[in-house]
Amino acid sequence: MPFPPDSDTTDPNDAPHRTAAESPGAQDDRSSGWARRARTGSAVTAVAALAALGGGTVAHAAPAQTAQVTAAPLLVGQKTAKSPEHTVSPGDSLWAVAQRHGVAVDELMRWNDLSGAALLMPGQKLRLSGGEAPAAGASKETAPPAEDPPRTDHVVRSGDSLWSISQARGVSVQSLLEANDLTVNSLLRPGQRLSVAAPASATVRTAAAPEPAEEPRPERAVGDSFLGRTYEDSVVDSANRHHEQLTARPAPSREEMRRLVHDTAVQMGVDPALALAHAYQESGFDHRAVSPADAVGTMQVIPDAGDWASGLVGRELDLLDPQDNVTAGVAIIRQLGRSAPSTDVAIAAYYQGLHGVKKYGMYDDTKQYVKNVKSHRKRFGP
Repeated sequence: MPFPPDSDTTDPNDAPHRTAAESPGAQDDRSSGWARRARTGSAVTAVAALAALGGGTVAHAAPAQTAQVTAAPLLVGQKTAKSPEHTVSPGDSLWAVAQRHGVAVDELMRWNDLSGAALLMPGQKLRLSGGEAPAAGASKETAPPAEDPPRTDHVVRSGDSLWSISQARGVSVQSLLEANDLTVNSLLRPGQRLSVAAPASATVRTAAAPEPAEEPRPERAVGDSFLGRTYEDSVVDSANRHHEQLTARPAPSREEMRRLVHDTAVQMGVDPALALAHAYQESGFDHRAVSPADAVGTMQVIPDAGDWASGLVGRELDLLDPQDNVTAGVAIIRQLGRSAPSTDVAIAAYYQGLHGVKKYGMYDDTKQYVKNVKSHRKRFGP
């Protein structure tokens, strides 16, 4: 987990990792800009020049509020119509576009000849399918209108998320969003009723199935201790809010995150094997990972370090967004590589903080972290 450059560990006897050390004047409620937006559910809409990616205009923060899908009209005598298209809006990313239109990221990349770290430009057209529409005038049978699947209500309980409900009911998160006019940032309230379609393979019953018995749930999904250190309630509460929000959002698979880390590192001029080694050591490429110190996502970045990374790349980053989380981690790895006197110190600084390493030296667990990352780097290298 990276620390801002002016962070300090409180005492050489304290566990240095996951101390949630903050910049001078930082608030205990983790009130960084992206964290405030995450609490209220609003999306990142700021678009600026991304210095770390070579100065191009980027559009891969949080999903934009509205999507524009256009299909080219048929002209007289024209035999085929173009495939459906998506017009990129400020804030769009490949992941966001794929989720919005129900297609796989890999397919979207293949249809448009893009890499996982491609920079999307506002106004850019993206194909949403690989083939063309049926020929004009071609005869086709009109299928009877599909009947709406039977639906039941789900009463939201404390601790429920869109993801947990979808898994329990055998439906997709997208179907829950569409059926209840929700977004991935919507907050669920205990007692709220959600309309749930029966799975396609489910047998229609004459009477609604009884609600499953409520199982006891832990008060907090993320605990309050790590490596022998107990964290303040405000930090743990923030970590649990971010865990709930990440759980409610669709997330890339571990393999997709691995490719995203690799491509982003190449684009930003960082050794991809080193970036992959940090990501694997920190989270095992799990974007939904959250630590008691409020370290978030694949790269396990705390809010203060996220603010620092935002300054490094020249735009505000949303650590809950897969691409932004990786961008933050890779930007910090790159900066530490430039600032630290050696590779070992740079690796240690991602875990303990550069100031802490310079002031106290590497702690025993920091030395083990460096050893692990160097071992992973060899494995991910050519």
